[in-house]
Amino acid sequence: AADTVTSVEALVKRRWVVHPGSRVRNFWNCLVAVCVSHDLLVVPLYAFDPPRSEFWEFLEWFMLLFWNLDFFASLCTGFYDEGRLIMSWKRIAVNYAKTWMFFDLSLISMDWSFRILDWAHQAPGNWSKSLRMLRFLRLLRMLRWIKLRKINEVTQELFHTQAASLYYGLFSSIATLLVTNHLLACAWFAMSHVYAENWVTDLGIENGSVEYQYLTCLNWAFAQLGVGSSPAQATNSLETAFCIFSAFRSLITSSTLISTVSNLMAWLSKIKEDESDEFRRLRAHLANHNIPHALSQKITNFLQYQYAVRKEARSADVAVPLLDLLSQQLQGELQFARYEQALRKLVLLEELMETADRQVVHTLHCLAVRAVRTTVVAGQDVVFLAGQEADCAYLKLTGAVSYLLDGERKEFDESGWMAEVSLWVPWFYLGDLVSEDVTRLVAVDAEGFAKAVGKCWTTQRSARKYAARFVEVMQKETNWSDMLTLRPALPRTHSILTAAKSGHCCPDIFKRKGRVVGFDEVVSNDGGHGLSNGRVSQ
Repeated sequence: AADTVTSVEALVKRRWVVHPGSRVRNFWNCLVAVCVSHDLLVVPLYAFDPPRSEFWEFLEWFMLLFWNLDFFASLCTGFYDEGRLIMSWKRIAVNYAKTWMFFDLSLISMDWSFRILDWAHQAPGNWSKSLRMLRFLRLLRMLRWIKLRKINEVTQELFHTQAASLYYGLFSSIATLLVTNHLLACAWFAMSHVYAENWVTDLGIENGSVEYQYLTCLNWAFAQLGVGSSPAQATNSLETAFCIFSAFRSLITSSTLISTVSNLMAWLSKIKEDESDEFRRLRAHLANHNIPHALSQKITNFLQYQYAVRKEARSADVAVPLLDLLSQQLQGELQFARYEQALRKLVLLEELMETADRQVVHTLHCLAVRAVRTTVVAGQDVVFLAGQEADCAYLKLTGAVSYLLDGERKEFDESGWMAEVSLWVPWFYLGDLVSEDVTRLVAVDAEGFAKAVGKCWTTQRSARKYAARFVEVMQKETNWSDMLTLRPALPRTHSILTAAKSGHCCPDIFKRKGRVVGFDEVVSNDGGHGLSNGRVSQ
């Protein structure tokens, strides 16, 4: 009883811990990015002492409450330690205390202190001069930009193609330049608050509008990059030192930006050039053979579409050498997650996935690694022909495939598997499967499937129960085809898995204890269709 209570308490605690890669956490990370951007863009504007408004006040309160909530959200978010997922509250708190807790608490305390000072300033008293100087400490909130590095890594995971990643890198470089110049402009105006004689009074814009003052400073910041000129000039030693710092920053920024943009543009040009070279050779081939212009246009347009489709299909299955570093167990989890939605369309596997049995889960992972693969076929390619020995079952992911049987054409959609029967009994394809377009298929090898399922007693008995039911249904069919599937499965009140665990499933097959028997008894009267032995028989 004590163990049960402990496990329940652990389960309840874990329910309140958020997975670091969950949708909830990703949404929260987006909010963090927005709020950090607010601190980077809005907080520096305090240097111009802008007039207060209800909207400004709303933003202040929203940011204050959000960062307080973010503190507790960080305490409820799991993390990875040396590749292992940690979902324990205690370890999360210890890790947070070692990393961001002191930093976040300091900024939150500072925010509340400024709130109190604002309230005191509204009351009678001599707070105005001191408050104005202390409010510049709000600039410390900009230190939260450090968190953008982690947000940037999460954002990059959303881009799956090289071109998209390159465009993102290009826009990020431009955004970094704009934000840096924005901060530099605000800092340049803040220099005018130190001495009575400053560049603002020298230029005569101390009574100008906030917009004009900001644009003047922004113009000065871009002028430091060597782009245009600015009438603002340093009038004291502090401003001169700041100008020297800005010039050095501009030198580093401009050289780095030019190098980064040049490399990104070179990569983008190479991607476009490879495609252009392919079609340049195609046009030369058509011209050298005097192909009519109308037919050349038709061929070129068709191949442009096919090239894009096939490129997309290949990118989905490209090999990633880094994955070779994964452990065998993680390889199994990865492959299973990759094909989980496809495997769920097999009734037996869908029901096996509902159990938390460790042996069953391990068997499913082994099956995904050893028996499942993705294949890409071009338009008009033959997947299989009638009369060939069936060694695989297929499921369409993308594209268009047609199934031809006795002169009749049927469209093969994503709702079910083709040639599922080959997983349960030796089989010969009865029809032809031909692709109409570039198509991605998931293929399950029948022999690999049988070996993987046979490694676990529970999955083997469940598979044999289902196979016997499948063959029984087939024997009642008058028109056989490779598209036959068994849906729905057994009623949930008497599931295959439950029957297998209880030892009462398929009594005719399992009537002899101590040895696993095939389905010779079930398929002996198969009507001459070649169903001599079951695959799951070892």
